[in-house]
Amino acid sequence: MSTRKCWSCGHEHAAEDAICPACGKVQPPAAPGAQLDKFAVLGLQPSFDEPPGLDERFRTLSRKLHPDRFARATPQERRYSLEQTTLLNDAYKTIKDPVRRAEHLLALRGIKGDPKMSPEFLEQTMEDREKLLEAKMSGQPLDALAAGVREKRDRTLWAVRELVENGGDLTRAAELLARMRYYARYLDEVEGRSVEL
Repeated sequence: MSTRKCWSCGHEHAAEDAICPACGKVQPPAAPGAQLDKFAVLGLQPSFDEPPGLDERFRTLSRKLHPDRFARATPQERRYSLEQTTLLNDAYKTIKDPVRRAEHLLALRGIKGDPKMSPEFLEQTMEDREKLLEAKMSGQPLDALAAGVREKRDRTLWAVRELVENGGDLTRAAELLARMRYYARYLDEVEGRSVEL
């Protein structure tokens, strides 16, 4: 575990501590470019599944770090509070979402970047898109198409879990997670939600 010193009192504490345990001052975020463990931001152990107590932990930390609590603090402390709150919100969104959580687990193990997609998968995505367009134009119900993609999504996430938890090929797991982004966009389109990239 890495440590750092509080900018205010000099107490040495865990690098992930957003608030100094000795003096209660908000700490600056980790140095830019440093690998950020979003589980550690929330005080949680890395896990493929959503950690128990995630929502409660997030609410507790949000109350402690909220900029309103530091309205009368120095400009530096107000800035740290805002930066730590931003990090906390991002960490929560990442850990709450199963795909982003799995991608983060892979990043913590050194697997980053966009993986190369197989030609077979790219062909399948084109076929899925054509079927969706045809169904929309003909007014057919989209339920069966959505169910098929949900099934692919669920099988893919299960395969990622197997690779991550059993020491499999993490590069392959990253490719499968990239497929999960496609499935999410497809289902958003089917269900009429705005597509988030």
